[in-house]
Amino acid sequence: MDESRPLPVLSETDLALVSALQVAPRAPWSAIGRAVGVDPVTAARRWTRLQEERLAWFVVRPSAEQLAPDRDAVLLKLNCRPGTQVRVAERFAAVREAYAVDLLAGVDDICVILIGRGLGGMRALVDSLVGRDEDITGFCVFFVSEVHREDAQWRLGMLSPEQRQELLPSKAGRATAPAPEVVDEIAEVLLEDPRMSLADLGRRMNLSEPTARRLLDRVLRSRAIRLGCDVVASAGGAARGVLLEVSVDDPHAAGRAISELPAVLRCAAVVGPANLAVMARFVALDELASFEAAAAAMAPGWTVTNRSTVARSVKRQGHVLDDEGRLVHPA
Repeated sequence: MDESRPLPVLSETDLALVSALQVAPRAPWSAIGRAVGVDPVTAARRWTRLQEERLAWFVVRPSAEQLAPDRDAVLLKLNCRPGTQVRVAERFAAVREAYAVDLLAGVDDICVILIGRGLGGMRALVDSLVGRDEDITGFCVFFVSEVHREDAQWRLGMLSPEQRQELLPSKAGRATAPAPEVVDEIAEVLLEDPRMSLADLGRRMNLSEPTARRLLDRVLRSRAIRLGCDVVASAGGAARGVLLEVSVDDPHAAGRAISELPAVLRCAAVVGPANLAVMARFVALDELASFEAAAAAMAPGWTVTNRSTVARSVKRQGHVLDDEGRLVHPA
């Protein structure tokens, strides 16, 4: 890698394109192009370039809204021997259950989000990962009780409300999710191409096209799976991340309110010394004070118990990133 070569600066059109695909990743290119102000061919060509340069990518993830009773999650904080933090973080990033891995500057060295099934199974997973690494000098586990905002919901915010509305399907109620094994199968197939046609999806799952359409509709309306689009952090201007551990009077009401703040990337109620974990992204770290003031006004009892700067995101939304924040393609 040429470390002296800066990351490309994305144009307003490219940022709007990513925004449109964050809102509606399966929308036809004609609709995406209208929202962005370019023709469909140009929209598709620009997206191909962003993917090839590893500046933006699609995301297919089980929704954290499905934590109970089917899924569980933990926030794991690690301390390591000096000089080993990157190696430990990259080892955790290679674990399938790791949803996010961040290198921190603060009291803790690494933060990991793990998603799996069963409290006992998750604790056993943590013990197995931590116990065989002599460079880990300490750790702390928080179980997640409710997710108020997850990475897939974060938006660049380049589109107007009217543009976003044009991309969204007509209003439809929530649906009941299919069986977990069906959800997992659909997610596995869509990982290859989230914009895969319904005919191809049906062929891959040995289903008719109408059945594939109904299943995908159920999966998306139930929010069992979130389809999204991510981008290298610096591209959107918000390349400074902060993890806050907070105690509030009501973590569920406060979490719902705080998660609407534009800077919030991730917000979850947790069981531990703090009862709310908030990850926020800023253009500059001097925005943190005003963010905390706004959040405190929305959350009675707001008391920050720990602050950490995100020095590097090693994995986000299930995708491994390099030290520039670009997507790392699997070998």
